[in-house]
Amino acid sequence: MLKAPRKRIIASVIASSIALACNAFAASQQQGQQQAGKQASQRSQSQQRAYSQQSQQKTSKKNQRLAPRLSAREASQQGLDNVAPNTEVRQFHEVLNDLLSEFAYDVKQGQINGLKNLSIRRIDISDTLPRTYEQYTELLVSERIRENSKVKLINCVPCKSKSSTMVEGKLIITSPLTNIQKMDEAANQLGIENYMDVVLVYHTTHMVLAFNVFSTQTKELVWARTYNSETVRSRYQRMAVDFNQIEKSRNSDEYVPDYKILVGFSGSNLPNVAGGERDKSFLGVHIRSVEKFANRKLDFGLLTSGYISTAKFLNTYPSEGAATSSSSSTTYSGSARPLPYNYVLGIQALTAYNFVGDVEVYDRVRHGVHFGLGGIISTGYLAPSARLGWDTYFGRRFVLTVSAQYISESTILVKGDYQTSRGGGGGDLVLSYNF
Repeated sequence: MLKAPRKRIIASVIASSIALACNAFAASQQQGQQQAGKQASQRSQSQQRAYSQQSQQKTSKKNQRLAPRLSAREASQQGLDNVAPNTEVRQFHEVLNDLLSEFAYDVKQGQINGLKNLSIRRIDISDTLPRTYEQYTELLVSERIRENSKVKLINCVPCKSKSSTMVEGKLIITSPLTNIQKMDEAANQLGIENYMDVVLVYHTTHMVLAFNVFSTQTKELVWARTYNSETVRSRYQRMAVDFNQIEKSRNSDEYVPDYKILVGFSGSNLPNVAGGERDKSFLGVHIRSVEKFANRKLDFGLLTSGYISTAKFLNTYPSEGAATSSSSSTTYSGSARPLPYNYVLGIQALTAYNFVGDVEVYDRVRHGVHFGLGGIISTGYLAPSARLGWDTYFGRRFVLTVSAQYISESTILVKGDYQTSRGGGGGDLVLSYNF
């Protein structure tokens, strides 16, 4: 009777131990799955962070390419943290164009005009730039020299060629860049009197463009100049030059015109339809509205002039005592005589040529010539007119104009009778303000 309960007790102990073992195994499996899930989530989060960093880097690079078109304030609003306040990120070719423009200005001022001919011997560029920029830089420099001087440019093909010779079993490669004898032979063969070397140094913060010109006969340094992108703008400001004239115009889908408006006052002499010498004197207001072409050399637009006769407001001066005067009246028979006009309006199409060169320097006196064609209008009076004048520009704002004007004869209606009004020549002396 005791054996059966003992067996049941042993069986229950074995069953409970097996159940405990199974529970422990299931718990360990569940814990392992949780740890694996945590690791997988950590890996996915790290992958997401890496992807977001890559996308931010791509966006930053894209914004850097677009940054030259944005101001510092706009760049900060769009998340461009690498743009410093009150600065503007500029593209490589914009900075290079500024340096070439300053070089062109010096050439335009005649700094190398004493040279009969010139050949670009070598172009050295930074290792950070592609080798193709050597030929590109040479073309840009040649373009500036041809446009701004009369120096003859010679293409030195032998300067860019290399020759090989065997000396004592060794292969030696030489070129005019490293062999003075070869350089002299190339100069004598092509008639080159001066060589130019150009160096373009590019850094992430600035750019330097250097030139040196030396004689092929004496090897003497004739001209040398270095242009730094950090000082180019300040130099133009010291020269009183509008730097916007130097920058190359960018292509745009929409044409942006460049206007010039001159408002001036004048003392004028015009042929009147009647009256004496006093009726020919006028005070005038002139508004010249033109659009500028050909780098500010050509103007075309409209000239509007308003005149008032000085006899209209110059009355008898106040006096004391009695004055005697003799007057005689004349009676005209036949047609009624017209009265002189007191107010007249002139409208003319005007074109001008300004002698300002490729760069307009405001601290120098500039000159120009203009021509206008239009008409003179008053009450019951209309006559064709033509104008030819000379402009003198002082600084940025003031213009002194001397012009001659011719007004042709016209026909007017006076009390039902058509009469021919006289014409003739006149002139204006105008002081204008340039807006």
